[in-house]
Order: sequence, then structure tokens, then C-alpha cells
Amino acid sequence: MERETTRQSEQRHERESADDSFVPDWLAEAVALPFFEVIDTRSAQGRLDARPKIVGVRDLILFHGHACDGLLRGAYALRALADIAFPGRPFDRSDLLVVSKNSPCLGDVAAYLTGGRARFGTHRLDDNLGVGYIVEVISTGEAWEVREEVGFFPRLIATWEAALLEGDRFAPDEKAELIAVNEAAQWNWVRTTLLPSRPAEHYRVRTVRDPDLPPALHEAQRSDTVNRDVRPPQVFASPYERGEGSALPSALLETAGPFEQRYLDEKRDG
Repeated sequence: MERETTRQSEQRHERESADDSFVPDWLAEAVALPFFEVIDTRSAQGRLDARPKIVGVRDLILFHGHACDGLLRGAYALRALADIAFPGRPFDRSDLLVVSKNSPCLGDVAAYLTGGRARFGTHRLDDNLGVGYIVEVISTGEAWEVREEVGFFPRLIATWEAALLEGDRFAPDEKAELIAVNEAAQWNWVRTTLLPSRPAEHYRVRTVRDPDLPPALHEAQRSDTVNRDVRPPQVFASPYERGEGSALPSALLETAGPFEQRYLDEKRDG
């Protein structure tokens, strides 16, 4: 068999990356499937980039690893919060702190959409939230809480979910069957109850004054947001922008000269 070229390998990867087979096609039945605009800093030490990116449920599934009721409920909850807290504005992932339940699904949605990270102290855990979040703007202290309406999710399915986490409660054959039954029940609820609804109908948002936040798990410095508020340059304009060439500008060495000399002087004086 002829060995594929590097370019053929790249093209195959592009085709496979575009495969949506892991995304349920019936998500198209949703009345208002959530999507989000987010903004970030423009480079590892750069200022804030105001150009928004669009994040949808497909992206959340790819990040989390699978579609599930928890992931979708988290997305609906944060969409409801965003509509109240940031109407017409994106999530600024360089300036948000989020609190969620310690759930793989809800936590991954929180981290991906808000930029909160446990290692930077900006993703904190509170299991009393259930299916809900607190989101705080770090620079202003403004905060909001969203919670799922009590009784919206069926108690029986929640009971099954909890039971399946108990290692010795079922015989192997029983557990195999209940996992399949539970998965079908979850998706049936999503299709018949969640997707026909809009986020604001079952996810309640309120403003929180001086939120009592749980302690951080860790608080390392986040280096890619340190310069988020620095003003744009007046002399040197980076060519690495959408729609512009990526060739190294001839003026770079001339512009960088004083900074290089300062570095050399500091090294010598030190």
C-alpha cells in the first residue's frame, strides 16, 4: 500500500475532525439550542481581543467527551444567565470566576464557557448549587446565580443516576441493563422536555450581592491575562491579524531595537 503523504494525512484529519457522528442529530429538534459568544486575550502575554468566537453545543461535546443530559442542562443554565447578566455581550473568559457543583458535566461546561480554572482559583466548587452556577466578574465584583427549576428533571432518573455510582448495589447483569435503561430515559427527557423549552423557562437567574464564595482549590497566577487591559500600541501594529499577511514585517527589527538594547543593558548591568 502506498504510504500517504503529509498533506494527505492532514486532509484526512480535517475530514475526520469535521465528523459530527458523536453529536446526536436530533439536537436539531431544539427550539433554542444554546450558543455563546466568548472573548479572550490575543496571545500568551497579550491584551484583550474584542473579536468574539462562537461556541456551540458541538464544541462543548467535543471538550467534555460525550453528549449527556448534564452537559445540556448546564448549557441551558448558562444561556439563561448570560441573557440576564450579559445581554448582547460575550463571556469575557479572561475576567470571570465561576462556581459549580463538582460534576464532570456541569464543571466542564463552566470551565469552557467562562474560562474559570481551578488551578487559578477562578473555578470553585459548591455541591449545594445542584444544577446551577454562580458567575462573578472579577474586575467589578458583579455576580449572578442561576439554578434549575425544582422538579424539572425527573426524580426517578436522578435516583437511577445516584444508584449507578454505588459500586456494589447491583449485580453485573442488573447494572448493565439499568445503564441502558437510564441512558434511554435521559435522552427521552432531553428530547421531549428540555429541547422544546427555552433556557429562561426553567432556569432562574438572580443577582447576587457580595457572594459568599467557596474557597479556591488553588490560586496560581494566570499569566495570559496579566496584560488584558493594556492599550493598543501606537507605533508597532502586529501583522498577525485576520485577513492580513503573516510575513515578518521589515520594520520589526527597527521597532524592536530599543527593547533589545534595554534587555542587553540590563543583562550587562546585572
